[in-house]
Amino acid sequence: LLEAQTVCAIFQDNAQLCSELRDKVVQHFVHCIETHGRHVEYLHFLQTIVKAEGQFIRKCQDMVMQELVNVGEDVLAFYNDKASFNAFVDMMRAERHRLDATDSSGALKYHIELVRLLALCTMGKNVYTEIKCHSLLTLDDIVAMVSHKDCIPEVKEVYINFLNHCYIDTEVEVKEIYTSSHMWSLFKRSFLVDMARCASATHDRKHAEQPYS
Repeated sequence: LLEAQTVCAIFQDNAQLCSELRDKVVQHFVHCIETHGRHVEYLHFLQTIVKAEGQFIRKCQDMVMQELVNVGEDVLAFYNDKASFNAFVDMMRAERHRLDATDSSGALKYHIELVRLLALCTMGKNVYTEIKCHSLLTLDDIVAMVSHKDCIPEVKEVYINFLNHCYIDTEVEVKEIYTSSHMWSLFKRSFLVDMARCASATHDRKHAEQPYS
């Protein structure tokens, strides 16, 4: 883990160094996840090399995506089937009031950073990684997760970011997305619910702050 943190600091915001990175380095850190466990420090390094100095390094995006797909389940922690989805919901319930940002081995934190990494790999309109990501997290998966009543803000944020860069702001325009039932479901079951909750909380707070006459 210390190795990952050190290399991360070396490559941080150095676009030239990131663009010269060899695939063996990417393979090494993806292999570390296989052998040493799902620690977010390894994902943080991969996040660092796909974007530097405000630029998206397409070569690194492609390498990272390819290695993640090659390794598969040991690295790609998704909760798509019913049993694992329910287990993930339980994790969110347990962490609702205390998302432990320091626990690098936590399954919830790992999943959040993994989805963040996938979104970073598609940013800058990279059609190769967009297509790969479509098979990893489908629109059905996104709607199911984001619209669940126990979905915490940290998970919702990375999923919506992924949706934007993988399905909406894309190299190949998917016109159907704007009128798809998935988008309407998100608005109806998640966005509008959250907006109403925020409006209600604001109203209640203002009411509570009013001085008694």
